[in-house]
Amino acid sequence: MKSVRIDLDQKLLAAAAAVIGTSTSNATINEALRRIVVHERQLRHLEKLAANALFTLPRPEVVVVDG
Repeated sequence: MKSVRIDLDQKLLAAAAAVIGTSTSNATINEALRRIVVHERQLRHLEKLAANALFTLPRPEVVVVDG
């Protein structure tokens, strides 16, 4: 795997590790990246499902009552 030197916000990294439950910076960053990718894929999939659902909904029935 390629090594990259980057400057990280240490407080943010520690907060992410606490939320994710990881014990190393490497594990925290990799898990955070994995979660972003999964989240974005799910979001795009849901957007496609929602768009398709709008086109397949039955049209409401209009009832005219003479009064």
